[in-house]
Amino acid sequence: MQYDWRVILDPGFETAMALSAGIGIGVVVRLLQRKKQKAEKRERHATAERLSAALDRIDIGIVLLNADTRAEFINRAFRNYFALPDDKADSKPPLIALMYHGRDTHAYELPEDEVDAFIARRVEMIRAGDPTPINVRLASGQVLRLSCTVLPDGGRMLSYTPITDLIRGNDDLADRDYYLSLRGGGDVFSGGHLRAAE
Repeated sequence: MQYDWRVILDPGFETAMALSAGIGIGVVVRLLQRKKQKAEKRERHATAERLSAALDRIDIGIVLLNADTRAEFINRAFRNYFALPDDKADSKPPLIALMYHGRDTHAYELPEDEVDAFIARRVEMIRAGDPTPINVRLASGQVLRLSCTVLPDGGRMLSYTPITDLIRGNDDLADRDYYLSLRGGGDVFSGGHLRAAE
């Protein structure tokens, strides 16, 4: 095979070779970038899956709302507290639909004539991003502390923390004087009772 050195030494030939090499390097770099982006996307997806699984294992009800107050995520605890079927939860319902579901299933421990006003106040507070926690008493006897957190994208995170044991504990303390009066003699921890025990 014989080479024509004039073609090889031609500056146009060198330019073409450099251009071809540059294009080849560009293609390889782009392929490596795509591979890295796919790996990062898989990693973000795996992290989101782990986070979702973790949120489904806690006893705090969690609802993530987008900026239009449509549910993007509803964890297992919330679904259980409000007897929300999976198909309804997975349909990404608006906040008002979640509240009406609670009304229609008689989830709230409220007189019938107060439920709609309760829902209107809660929806207004959540849309306004009011972080003031409120206690929500359920017909099941459970008490949940509802907190609203405004997210950076304009969405909301609602958390329903079970506080039934705290409320019942306080209820018991409120009845302390009544129960002590039934025993006759008032406070059993007063000095006279303790001396008598000594």
